[in-house]
Amino acid sequence: MNESVLYTLAEVAVTLAGFSGLVVVFRMRGIEAWTPTELRIFWLLLGDSFLVTIFALLPVPLALANWSPEAVWGLCNALLGTLFIVVDLLVLQGERRDRATRQHVTVPVITPLLIIMSIVAFVMGLALWLSALNLIVQRGQAVYVLGLILMIAFAALEFLFFIGLMARQRGGES
Repeated sequence: MNESVLYTLAEVAVTLAGFSGLVVVFRMRGIEAWTPTELRIFWLLLGDSFLVTIFALLPVPLALANWSPEAVWGLCNALLGTLFIVVDLLVLQGERRDRATRQHVTVPVITPLLIIMSIVAFVMGLALWLSALNLIVQRGQAVYVLGLILMIAFAALEFLFFIGLMARQRGGES
């Protein structure tokens, strides 16, 4: 097992979680004034960052407990695949609710990228499950690390959503 890759991913995720503090500072109007879309993306930013950290560290105690690599990556891939699919479905439900109540907030370029990434995330969830079952996608660390990198990319886009939102609001004020 290549622990250094997992530790590096964990460090990147914690850094992104730290950037979420900047979002709070930038959004000084108070949490109660945030739209449901903004709140969801903020929680996704935090969640993605912390979950990458947890999932990057998860294989280590399993390996230390002398689990076989097949068992470690089978369980880890199944758990991460489930997370991708469940979160994707919950986000889709929130998006539909926001659109129905006309409370959906978009940021040019970033919102379409988040939609594309959601489709990629669902496919990644399926690939992780196929890997867990050792069908089509080989079981192992590679697809797992790719999933963690995708979560970091999500966190980065979620952060950029807030930067874009601030830029759009600034443009409207001048």
